[in-house]
Amino acid sequence: MMTLMNRLPDNFQLPGFVDVHVHLREPGNNHAETIASGTLAAAHAGYVLLGDMPNNPGAETWTEAALIDKQVRQRRSGYIPLTAHSGSQPESDNLGELPAMSRRSLLLKFYAGKTTGNKQDHEAAEFKEANGIWHRADPNRAIGLHAGKENLADFIGMIASDFRHPLHVHHISKPQDVKIVMHAKKMGLPVTCGVTPHHLLKNSQASMTEGWFARMMPELAHQNDSEELMRQLANGDIDIIESDHAPHAVDSKSTAEHENPDGTEHNGDTTCFGVPGIELIPQLLFYQVERGTISLERLVDAMSTRPAQILGVKISPRSYSTWRRKVYRIDDESTYAISGSGWTPYLGMLAAGCLETLVIRDAPIIAAKQVLQRRGDYVGDRGAVI
Repeated sequence: MMTLMNRLPDNFQLPGFVDVHVHLREPGNNHAETIASGTLAAAHAGYVLLGDMPNNPGAETWTEAALIDKQVRQRRSGYIPLTAHSGSQPESDNLGELPAMSRRSLLLKFYAGKTTGNKQDHEAAEFKEANGIWHRADPNRAIGLHAGKENLADFIGMIASDFRHPLHVHHISKPQDVKIVMHAKKMGLPVTCGVTPHHLLKNSQASMTEGWFARMMPELAHQNDSEELMRQLANGDIDIIESDHAPHAVDSKSTAEHENPDGTEHNGDTTCFGVPGIELIPQLLFYQVERGTISLERLVDAMSTRPAQILGVKISPRSYSTWRRKVYRIDDESTYAISGSGWTPYLGMLAAGCLETLVIRDAPIIAAKQVLQRRGDYVGDRGAVI
């Protein structure tokens, strides 16, 4: 029997967490989540800033007007600060919108691989004009990349080398891709990368028993690769942790499993990629601290310091969470799943840490499991202090 080492203090305080990669799906046709329910779930995990992705099906954030709409919704119902990322695709025809969008967004997202709203891998040259416009508008506001199977090096070459523009590679899922990023860093290129908890803590075997409840883009890695990704995160080769929180309802996942159990992706096939779970991410990784897999210092760096740097913001010492040490099993979705999706892919896993308080710029948001107030600021300025 494994004996846990008490690597967490009985009570501890941490700086507010930042997640650069969430899908809150408002506005859009996925009604499992809203800005209110998603930011509330994140608040219960100690987050003080979320970066909402632009590929909401049917309501993509390709225009300044769409960004303004998200700002209004966030200020009306958000529980913690949020920034909405801009998006541009070869087919989005929004190049003229990018300069104005850059004044309201901390990051521009390119979808160069298959995912929700994009059915093919793209070549880097297809994004060159958008890259140039965004760079001229602000050479410091990052570009985020959802890479395809074989195009990562090409996009690093264009964005980080040719334009010398900061590039963040989202949800990296292969150790060999981390090595490509590390090679670019050694050349002095402005590249960072992130990994999701589900790529660290789950593996491709899950699709045999969980079906569509374990299918996402990029797909889960084999166990050896997921263990190597954890090692790369622990030693700093992977810069940050990002949730890729995708709050599909149980009914949507079940429909995909009933109609397309083999997970095929032909035209007309029912698909439902992605998983929720932002409310449990720190606790799952605190357990890895308990096991000695990763240090608490590296975890804070990956969940607060580095993601804030990527977005160009600062976390105030007046924005923090406090925790009580406890090791437990995630055994009841009705207790632990807070987001609007109502389920978690982490059922049955071990976690550590119970949130005691969340404070944002001296304003108590959560205390003793009670929500006291909202702090739904919209963040669009580099240098903003959260």
